[in-house]
Amino acid sequence: MEKKYIYRCEDSVEGILTGIYEAWASVHSHEENCIEVRGAGWEMPLLFAEYTEVVPDAEKSEKVQRSIRLRISEEAYEMVMKAILSGDPEKGEVIYRFLIYAYREGARACRSYGNPWAMRLFELVRNYDNESHHLKGFLRFDEQENGLLLARYAPKNNVMGDLMAHFSDRLNGEDFIVLDEKRRLAGIHKRNTIWFLYRLSEEEYRSFSEGYKGEDSYGALWKIFHQKIAIAERENLRLQRNNLPLRFRPYMTEFRNETPA
Repeated sequence: MEKKYIYRCEDSVEGILTGIYEAWASVHSHEENCIEVRGAGWEMPLLFAEYTEVVPDAEKSEKVQRSIRLRISEEAYEMVMKAILSGDPEKGEVIYRFLIYAYREGARACRSYGNPWAMRLFELVRNYDNESHHLKGFLRFDEQENGLLLARYAPKNNVMGDLMAHFSDRLNGEDFIVLDEKRRLAGIHKRNTIWFLYRLSEEEYRSFSEGYKGEDSYGALWKIFHQKIAIAERENLRLQRNNLPLRFRPYMTEFRNETPA
């Protein structure tokens, strides 16, 4: 059996791209190398495999990013960056295999849907874009006692950057926080200024959750509005589930404290 050399990376832009850099620079062939993302759910040890723990390196990550832009295309770079933010446990391997193919084919690799790795990358990007698009419409803010607006969610993909760019433009005059409960990642916006990201420790997240107010008077009014405009005779639960996935509902004001349909 052919021996495998597996590069285990941190789940971050620097971590994954450093892993790809190390695999590319190794003396082993691409067929022998694999990229594995730590904490992504794909960590079953393989027999006859040698593992390398990758230390994120900003300089190596920058070199890979620059190479993708110059040697493939700007579109390929954008696709790779979105795929890195995907929640798919095999994303590191998908990106690595796609780049092997794309460096040979050039910009047209982004449209080579007959290639299995190009298609897999496209699926990761499409899933990311779809979730980001849905959450821009489904995310709900609760007003806290101090006037702060708070939105909570638990997405499959790390779409925080997209959401913060979207809502900071539309709610620029408000203080608000968007909290990704799955990753303990907070997007924080101070009114009329820029936004930034902050990863909470377990203790900070627990303290934050305990202090969460939950529902405000505007939230109660929104639930009443949602109930009043509903037409019972035209209720279509199947269509509702298709247009609004059940996993979003626990975080939406109009469905809170209700049993999912």
